[in-house]
Amino acid sequence: MDNVSVSKGVFAHVGSYKIGQHKQARCRYNYFNEPWYIAYKETWNAIQSEAESARSNMIHQVISDLQSFVSSVKNNTIDIFDNEIPTAMLLTGVNVPDHAKLFQKIVLKLQTLTSHVAILWSKDSNNIKNIVSDTVFQLINNSTEDDVVEVKRTQCSMHALKLWYLTHCNLSDPLIIIVSDFESFSPSVLHDFILILSSYSDTIKFILLFGIATTLHIVHRSLSYDATSKLKVKVLHMQTQIKSLGDILEGTIFSSDILFRLTGRAFQLLTDIFLFYDFSVDRFLQNYKLCMIQHFYGNNINSLCCQREDIQERISTLTEEDIKDLKKLPSVVKYLQANESINENELGDEAFKKLIKKLLKKFHKYMIRFLTVLRCLHSLVSTLPNAQLGKQLREVYTKAVYTSNVTESQEYKECLQLLNFLSKEEFLKKLESVITIVEDTEDPLMEEFKTNLTTRINEIRDASLDVISGPTETVTVDDKLTRIQFKQKLLKMSQTHSRSPYKQAQLDLINYLDREIFKVHLLNPNQVPMHEIFCYSDGNSVKQHIRGSLRGAIHTGLNDPQVYLQCDCCKLENENAMPATLPDLSIIYKLHLESRKLINMYDWLQAFSTIVDPAEDTEEEREIDSKIQARFTRAVAELQFLGFIKTSRKKTDHVKRLT
Repeated sequence: MDNVSVSKGVFAHVGSYKIGQHKQARCRYNYFNEPWYIAYKETWNAIQSEAESARSNMIHQVISDLQSFVSSVKNNTIDIFDNEIPTAMLLTGVNVPDHAKLFQKIVLKLQTLTSHVAILWSKDSNNIKNIVSDTVFQLINNSTEDDVVEVKRTQCSMHALKLWYLTHCNLSDPLIIIVSDFESFSPSVLHDFILILSSYSDTIKFILLFGIATTLHIVHRSLSYDATSKLKVKVLHMQTQIKSLGDILEGTIFSSDILFRLTGRAFQLLTDIFLFYDFSVDRFLQNYKLCMIQHFYGNNINSLCCQREDIQERISTLTEEDIKDLKKLPSVVKYLQANESINENELGDEAFKKLIKKLLKKFHKYMIRFLTVLRCLHSLVSTLPNAQLGKQLREVYTKAVYTSNVTESQEYKECLQLLNFLSKEEFLKKLESVITIVEDTEDPLMEEFKTNLTTRINEIRDASLDVISGPTETVTVDDKLTRIQFKQKLLKMSQTHSRSPYKQAQLDLINYLDREIFKVHLLNPNQVPMHEIFCYSDGNSVKQHIRGSLRGAIHTGLNDPQVYLQCDCCKLENENAMPATLPDLSIIYKLHLESRKLINMYDWLQAFSTIVDPAEDTEEEREIDSKIQARFTRAVAELQFLGFIKTSRKKTDHVKRLT
C-alpha cells in the first residue's frame, strides 16, 4: 500500500460548442413561476429596499464628514501640515462582519474626490514589505482606467511611488490609505509604516483612515509617541449598533408596508444573536431572509401574504389542494368553530374564498392598529423608572408577540401604576407624543381614538391640582366586622379617598387606555385568524440552520445517510443495520462506533469486507480483494480527515478513536 496514490488528469474533449455561438440561458429551477416564490420575491425585494435605505442613512453622516475632511486636505497646500499626516479615526463599533461593506461604500464615495485610494487588511500586511508593496501597488494601478498594470508588485517601493506621484498626479490630490481593521494589525508594522509615510510627507500628500472597532485608547496603546506625533487626528463616530438595529427594524418589521412578520421565538432569537454575538446588521438580514424562505418555501397558500389590492387576484389562482390546506389552518378551524352561524360542511369553495378574503383584510387592518397602538404604549412607558417593558420599541414588540397577552403581564400593570405618579407636565408631554403617533394613520378607529384622547388631554390640562375634601368614612369597633368584611371595607375606603380633579382625570384616562385601547388592540398576532399566512414564529427550526451543530450533522449523515441522500438504497431497517448499499465511509464509521479506543486495522478490514462482499463460505480469514482494500483505505483516510481517528504510537497496526 506504500505505492497507492490518487492522481487527477485533464483530458481534451471535442465538444459541441463553436466559437461565436451564444449559449442559451437555462433556468435551473422550476419554481420561479410558482405563486409562493413570486410572493417571497416581492416581499424580500421590499424588505431589501427598506434595509438598504436604512443602511445608507446610517453611514450618510460619516461619509459626508469624510468627504469634507478629504476636501479640506485637498484644498490646502502640503506645507500647512508641517510634516504631519492628516488622519481620520473612524470608530466603527464591533460589528466586524459589516466592516467590509462599510469600507467598500467609503471607497466608492471617496473616489469621486480622488482616484488614489488604497485599502489595507491585516491578513495581507503581516510585515513592512508586504504593507508597503500592497499600498504602492493599489495607489498606482487603481488609478488607471484600463486593466494595464503600470508597475509590477515586485517593483513597488516608496521611491517608485514618489516618482509616479510627481510625474502623473496633480500635487493637490491626496493619496488616501485606509487601514480597515486597526486592532488586527501588528503594532510594530504600523509604527514603521507611519514613520516611512512621514518621511515622504513633504513631497506626497497622504491621508490615513483608521477603522477602529473598540476605542481610541487602542491607538495610544499600540503606537509609541514618535509615531502618533506624526499624525494630525480627526475623530469620526458611527452610530451605535443598537441604533442601527432600530433603524433596520423600523423600516422592515415595524413598517405596515412590509407584510411578512417575525413573531414569537423567531424574532427573539434573531435579536439575541445580534445583541449577544456579532452586532452585524448584514447577518441579521440574512437570518431574516432565512426565516422568510422557511415560511414561503413550497407553500402556495402563503402567496396570500400580499397587499390588499392583490388579495382577490391571489385567491383566484388557488387550487383545490390549496383550498384544503387553508381549511386545515389551526386559526381558520378555530374561527369556524367559534362562529356557529357558519356551517363548515355546507361551506363551498366560493363561499370559503369570500370568507378568506374577509379574514385577510381584517388581519391587514389589525396589524396596522397593532403597530400604531404598540408605538403609543412604547411612547408612554419607555422613560419610566426601571423601564419594565423596555426602553426600545423592539423590546415592547418582543413582549407583545412572545407572550399570549402583554396586558396581563406584571410589567405592564406596574407601568400603568407608575404613570399615575407622573407630574402634570410630564404626563401631558407623553400624551402629546401619542397624539403625534396617531396623526399619521388614516384608520377610522384610530381617528376616533385621537378625538377622544384630545378631549381628555384638554380636560387634564384645565384640571386643578387642588384636592377637594369630602365626607370621610371611618371604621369603629361597634361595626363588628369579620376579617374579610374589614379588609373589603378598607379597600373600598382607599379607592374612594379624596382626589384632585387632575388626579381623577388622569386615572380615568389611564383606565380608558388600558381597557379600550391596549387590551383590545394589543392581542398577540398569533391569536388572530389567518396569522399563519403572515407570521413566522418557529424559532427552533431557524436555530438549527443558523446555529447548527456541525458534529451532530456529521454523525447523522454518517450513521443514517438516507436523511440527506433521500435514496431508497440507504434506507435502514433499524439504527444498527449495515447493508452493503451504504457508502463506504458510512460503513467504516458505524464499524468504528462498535470498537474500543484502539482499533485493529486488519480486523476492521475483515469486517468491512464481510459487509460489502458477503461470501457463502464462513472461513475465519480470507483473501481480501485489492479493490475492496483500496475502498477501505480511502474510507479510513476520509474518517481520519474528519477527525474521528488518528494513528497510534503504541501499536503500528492500530488506530486510536478520538470520540
